[in-house]
Amino acid sequence: MSLISFTRRAGIASCCVAAITFFIGTAAQADTRPAGMQTLQVGVASRSYLLSDDGRPRQPRPLIVALHGGGSNADLLIAATGLSEAARKAGFLVAYPNGSGANADAYTWNSGACCGYAKANNVDDVAWLQALVARLVKEGRADPKRVFAVGFSNGGMMAYRWAVEAPGSLRAVAAVSATLDIAPTLVRQGLPVLHIHGTDDPYVPYAGGIGRKATTGAPRLPVEKTIERWAIAMNARAQPAEQLRPSAGDDGTSVTRVRHATAADPQAVVLYRIEGGGHTWPGSALASMPDNRVSRQLDASETIVAFFKAHAKP
Repeated sequence: MSLISFTRRAGIASCCVAAITFFIGTAAQADTRPAGMQTLQVGVASRSYLLSDDGRPRQPRPLIVALHGGGSNADLLIAATGLSEAARKAGFLVAYPNGSGANADAYTWNSGACCGYAKANNVDDVAWLQALVARLVKEGRADPKRVFAVGFSNGGMMAYRWAVEAPGSLRAVAAVSATLDIAPTLVRQGLPVLHIHGTDDPYVPYAGGIGRKATTGAPRLPVEKTIERWAIAMNARAQPAEQLRPSAGDDGTSVTRVRHATAADPQAVVLYRIEGGGHTWPGSALASMPDNRVSRQLDASETIVAFFKAHAKP
C-alpha cells in the first residue's frame, strides 16, 4: 500500500493546505482510474485534466467537474475519494482538472483570498474551467445543461467562485471542508448547494476565523454564513435539523443534516455537519488522525452524486 502525504511546501504557504495522509492503494481498488492526462490551452495557460472515462463518447452525459484541494492534484483526489465509481453507477462523467503551480503535486486554485501560486499570479481559473466544459461539450461527452462542480478545501472555494462568477453555467455545486472565499454579497443568483464540513476542522474552521493549523493569517467565513448566503439567494427556508443514524461503529463523529427548502425543491441548500470531523472527505480512504478525524458515518462521494442526480432532471 503506497503512502502519499500532503505537507506544507514552498510556494504554497498562503494556501489552506491540510497535512493529510492518503492511503492510495485502498482507494484505487474501488475507483475507476483514468487512462491518461489530457491538456487544454486557454490563452498562454496550458493546463491538464483527467476524465473518469477516456473511452469514445457514447452520448452526452451529465458532467461533474471535481476540484482537488490546495497543494494537491487531480490524481490524488481520484484515488482518495472513490468519486469516479459513485459517478459511474449514476451515469455521470467526471472531469478532474489540475490547478496551477510550479510543482506537479502541489497545485492551487485562485478561489478569491486563497491560494498560493494561483492567487499570487491572479490566474483566471473560472475562464479555464468554462473552456474545459466547452471542450467536453464539443466532443460530445458532456451535456451542457447538466454540469455540476464539487471541490475539496481550496477546490470547494473555487467551485463556489465559479458558481458566482459564471451564473447559469452550473446546475448545482458541492463543497467539502471549504467556505466562500469571496465577498458573500457577490452571491446574487442561487443554485442548489450541498456543503459537508467537520466541526473540528483545524484548517478551515466551521465557526470561521483562523484555524489552529491554518497556513495563512486570513480569517475564514463561518460555514453557516456561507450556507445562509446561498439560502437567501435561493429564497430557501431552514428545516429542523436531523441527526442521522450512525452507519458505522463509534469513530468519534456523528452527522447532522440541515436542509433549506423551497416550494419546488426540498433540498435546495443542504448542510451536512460532521460533529467531531476534521479537514477531510468523509467515507474516503484518508487516514484518520486524533486531531483530524475522518468520519465513516457518511460517504461523501455517494451523497454528493445522489444530490447531483436529484438535480439533473430536466
